[in-house]
Amino acid sequence: MKRLFLVLSLFFIVFLAKAQDKNFHIFLCLGQSNMEGAARIEAQDTVNVSERFLMMAAVDDPSRGHVKGQWYKAVPPLCREKTGLTPVDYFGRTLAEQLPEDHSIGVINVSIGGCKIEAFMKDQIAEYAKTAPEWMIPMLKAYDNDPYKWLVDLAKRAQKDGVISGILLHQGESNIGEEDWPLKVKSLYENLLKDLDLEAENVPLIAGEVVNADRGGRSASMNTIIDKLPETIPTAHVVSSSGCTQFFDQIHFDAAGYRDMGRRYAAVMLPLMGYEAPVSRMYHVPVESPIIHRFGGGVTFNIRAPHAKSVLLSSQFLKENVSLTMNREGIWSVTLRVENPDIYPYNFIVDGVTVSDPSNTELFPNEGFKASLLTVPDEKALYHVNDVPHGRVTWCTYKSDVLGTYRPLLVYTPAGYETGDRSYPVFYLVSGTTDTEETWFKVGKVNTILDNLIAQGQANPMIVVMPYGNMMIGTPMPSSLQAAEMYGVFAKEMTECIMPYVEKEFRTLPGRDNNAIAGFSRGGGQSLFTAFSHMDQFAWVCSYSAYLTPEVMDLYFPFFTKSPDDINAQFKLMWFGVGEDDFLYRDVVKNREYFDTRGISYQSLTTKGGHTWMNARTYLSTTLQLLFK
Repeated sequence: MKRLFLVLSLFFIVFLAKAQDKNFHIFLCLGQSNMEGAARIEAQDTVNVSERFLMMAAVDDPSRGHVKGQWYKAVPPLCREKTGLTPVDYFGRTLAEQLPEDHSIGVINVSIGGCKIEAFMKDQIAEYAKTAPEWMIPMLKAYDNDPYKWLVDLAKRAQKDGVISGILLHQGESNIGEEDWPLKVKSLYENLLKDLDLEAENVPLIAGEVVNADRGGRSASMNTIIDKLPETIPTAHVVSSSGCTQFFDQIHFDAAGYRDMGRRYAAVMLPLMGYEAPVSRMYHVPVESPIIHRFGGGVTFNIRAPHAKSVLLSSQFLKENVSLTMNREGIWSVTLRVENPDIYPYNFIVDGVTVSDPSNTELFPNEGFKASLLTVPDEKALYHVNDVPHGRVTWCTYKSDVLGTYRPLLVYTPAGYETGDRSYPVFYLVSGTTDTEETWFKVGKVNTILDNLIAQGQANPMIVVMPYGNMMIGTPMPSSLQAAEMYGVFAKEMTECIMPYVEKEFRTLPGRDNNAIAGFSRGGGQSLFTAFSHMDQFAWVCSYSAYLTPEVMDLYFPFFTKSPDDINAQFKLMWFGVGEDDFLYRDVVKNREYFDTRGISYQSLTTKGGHTWMNARTYLSTTLQLLFK
């Protein structure tokens, strides 16, 4: 009778898993001892396990009646007989608590204590097994000396019952100091995706840090390498081990540490699945924001503000500000769909005060407002970093006799500049009102865009100089004559201070044909005024969302009307870009009409959108392909 009951129970569990189909989320778990589980299993770990949290037996376990490849309620140990508590335990428990009742979780744990990542690399395991230490041989043998193939075979069985939704990795102690570890993990990850017919965007890789330095971790230096994993694998996420308690050997977590790490794994995974993480249980987990979901174009924004009465999100991808909702832990959150990949500035408004995202290190360099940057990846975009030769951006300081102080300057030099003796044309690129000398670099991504265009043969190699456009005398409305006075100060600064410094410190080609100037917003007005007042030094000028009024043109540049043919002959390129929704659109059009009626040639581009850095990047990408040709 007892045997019959066991058989019926197993049948019910298997049937349940199969019946759940796409709502049965399966996770592949692999690594070394911290994933295998090295802490003693306590009573609290074996009770109150959800019926919706299942484990597939990776090996036969006669002591519990487990048969390889069958599903069972996920009562530890989850790896093999006599292994301990693992992060997978509380990862699954947390997911079961947070996911809807019609969803279930399945885990497959194939791990080997003390192993290097090579134990899971299909092209290296054979050689690795030959040199494995004696104590590891029984562990390898349990997986037929090929843990990778063993995991894949189990995963294929599992795919008949549900959907593989993620891969959990906790490994690195045995590969400490190996800078190529992320590349090895990438190879492993890509092989799993290929062999199981999975798409990376649907199956993220979640990797945990080893015992942290704040707990005296003996392998803590490996965390700097583990933390670089998302740079190599775009769909990888790293789980912090900061504050997680450890066993006396300072290599393994203790039971409390495993519970904490498991919840942290879940805290990373849940938003990727479109669900809120239980922050109350992750005492040491910093707020993560923004979180870009693996599918659907969703982005979650979070900020801790337990005493705030209201929090709004403001961004240029939104038509209006959006309210966030606070959970019981004081975390305000909102998940939104971002239709178009791009780089967007955004900020929070907390009780009426504008603040940047404290969880995001990507900040918008600006004097007037506090904003962070959201990058929605687009591998086809020119601002996407590719495997091409990269130039260098250098921070410089020059003396300004015009302003009576020292001023900052960023200079981009193309790949090969440092090792060669070639001289290059110079493109002076000016940021807008309240922007800094860093904005074209950090927001405009001029270095990445130019790297890609040069590699594609679409742009000539050039030096790009990014000055600080603030002349310390205010910024009058661009429609006023006072604005022209400020533009004049900038022109003097450019020609008497910036250009001599650049020509002295860098290998530049001489003559006006090798000098171009462009700018966004205020920088566009400064660029037009500088080029028009110093035609002997500039043959190329571009204006991004900027203009000069007819009054300024008639007062300062009457020769444009008297000798349009001469103007056309001297400028190799005059270019205007503006968005249809730009608040300066009509004024830019008037500027173009001024030239039209006088027979002065120019090129132009009108785009959708407004006075944004998304448009500024478009104008930059377009004009870089026209300069110095």
